[in-house]
Amino acid sequence: MNASWIFPFIILGGALQTCGAAMNAQLFHSLENKWLANAVSFALITAFFLGVFAMFPSSLPAAGGLAKMP
Repeated sequence: MNASWIFPFIILGGALQTCGAAMNAQLFHSLENKWLANAVSFALITAFFLGVFAMFPSSLPAAGGLAKMP
């Protein structure tokens, strides 16, 4: 199996980490409270991923389907 497909994900993950650090720094500068800045950052990222999750065309598997998995 060719493992070269993983490198774009590694690069994207690193870019997202740097964007997150810059966003937290700007939030800390404007809110002047590191805990509040982290909470706002967490809320924004959580809302984004909940929105992406809501766009999935299929629902989550039922408990019976999970029990049958190997």
